[in-house]
Amino acid sequence: MKGPFNGCDMPENIPNRFKIAIFLLSLAPIAGGFGLWLIFPLLSVTGNACVLCSPSIGINLSLAPIDLAQALIATVFFLLGVALFVSSLGLFTSKNDVQATRWVRWLGRLRPKIRDRTIIPSPDRDKYRRYALVILLVIFVQAILLIPGIGEDRKYSLSQFSTLFLGPVWYSYAMAIGISGFILIYYQRLGGYLLAIVFVIIGIGTTMPDLLGFLPPSAPTLRTTILLLSGFPFDILLIYVCWRALPVSMPNGSSREATDSSRTTAAIAFFDDK
Repeated sequence: MKGPFNGCDMPENIPNRFKIAIFLLSLAPIAGGFGLWLIFPLLSVTGNACVLCSPSIGINLSLAPIDLAQALIATVFFLLGVALFVSSLGLFTSKNDVQATRWVRWLGRLRPKIRDRTIIPSPDRDKYRRYALVILLVIFVQAILLIPGIGEDRKYSLSQFSTLFLGPVWYSYAMAIGISGFILIYYQRLGGYLLAIVFVIIGIGTTMPDLLGFLPPSAPTLRTTILLLSGFPFDILLIYVCWRALPVSMPNGSSREATDSSRTTAAIAFFDDK
């Protein structure tokens, strides 16, 4: 898929720090979810996930060494998931590779190398930014309507790990990504557009199996199905707008940079001042 400049392949020229951020963002729910899965048998969760519900959470933790070890391992994995999520958001927020390196310094020897790249902004940056913010607001409204007790008719029992993770936990994870993308786009950070795309992809990837009845607790009702389907046009539109708003990132020393050196220098100065 081509970017806003002819002859530039966007997937290959997205800044490396954003690719690393997407990878860490993908690992976060795996690590955090595994930690929750380990600790869930030691918890006593009752009630349903809804606006007016009052769930209760108890802890059934004995002094047995195996229970203590299980709780410790679960805590480590959950905190690792949180750290990966925060680090990925930091990479998306970073203005340059120097700032991005600070967010992955805690990985030690596993710290990925972030190559320097020259960023050329999209020519219609401001126009796409306004479109993306408006569409995101519409998607947020639709997401709020899908909260159990508002527009969602199904009940998500918190006593089962599958409904707990695929219900409130996954919803909170996706909304955190969407809200972060909205904030970054508002403050003209390039990573916000990629976060918005990831947010939409998560929504589509969750909605399709849900419509087919593959996800707990049951197949959606007619009202829920209408709400889910109503978001597809906005999802596709947001992906297009954010993709067009993304800049072209080119390795240093390329022929394109040599021919457009004055334009590139101005672009770097623009983003450094933000």
